[in-house]
Amino acid sequence: GYNVTIFAYGQTGAGKTYTMYGAPGDEGTSPRTIQELFRVVEAGKDRFNYTVMVSMLELYKNDLVDLLVKGDPKLSKVKLNVRIEKTGAVTVEHLTEEQVYTADQLMAVLDRGNAQRTVASTAMNSESSRSHLVLLIKIVSVNKSSKEVLRGKILICDLAGSERLKKSAVSEDMQKEAIEINKSLTALGDVIEGLTKGAKCIPYRNHKLTQLMQDSLGGTAKTLMFVNCSPANSNFDETVNSLKYATRAKTITNNTKKR
Repeated sequence: GYNVTIFAYGQTGAGKTYTMYGAPGDEGTSPRTIQELFRVVEAGKDRFNYTVMVSMLELYKNDLVDLLVKGDPKLSKVKLNVRIEKTGAVTVEHLTEEQVYTADQLMAVLDRGNAQRTVASTAMNSESSRSHLVLLIKIVSVNKSSKEVLRGKILICDLAGSERLKKSAVSEDMQKEAIEINKSLTALGDVIEGLTKGAKCIPYRNHKLTQLMQDSLGGTAKTLMFVNCSPANSNFDETVNSLKYATRAKTITNNTKKR
C-alpha cells in the first residue's frame, strides 16, 4: 500500500549501476528487491489476490524512452508524458506495462530493458550509462474477504553519473549527453536544496527527471538513496560534492501514506 523509491547517485564510474543491478552470483538492489517482492506475494496469496505490472524507461538527454518497445518502429514513436495526479502520484502516459507472475518473469523484463539502455565508453568508465534508467513496478492487492484494494509502487532509478568533460574525454554527441546529464542532476540538486530550506515553490517542473521523482522527494514515497563515491584521490572534489548532496538529501522529510 506504499510507494517506495530507491535510487543511486554519484559521479560516473563510481559503481551506481553495479549497486543497483550487480552481476550473476552477486545480485544488486533491483534483483534482491524483485525476489523479496515475490516472497511477500507468495506468503500472502491465501489472503490476497495480487497483480504485478512492470515498466522500464530511460531519460536520454531530455527525452523519455520506453525501453520495452525501443526499436519497434510504431510503438517507440509514441511520446511519453509525465503527469502529476491530484493525489500527488506521478504517472507516465503511454508507457508500456507488462503483467508478470513470477520473479523470473520480472527479471527477464529487467534484462530486456537493460539491454536497450544507452551506454558508451569514456575515459572514466568503459560502460558509462548515458541515460537515467527507471524500473517501475506497480502492485495491486485485493483482500479476498473484505475486498479492500491497496495499491503500491516501487520506483528504482539508476541515475547517470555526473562527469567533467575534461576527465571523461568525450566528444561531439557524447559531450551533449554529458551536458544534459549534468543539467538534470543540477535540477535534482535544486529540488533537494529547495526542500531542505523549506522553499514555498519547489522547482520540480524545471526538468523531466525531477518531475519523474516528484513523489520520491518531498512526496508520499518511502525513499532510499545510495551515494556512490570513488576512492581515487583524483576524484576527491566529486566525492566531496556527492557527500554534500547526500547530507542535504538526508534532511528531507516525506509524508508517507498508505494507498
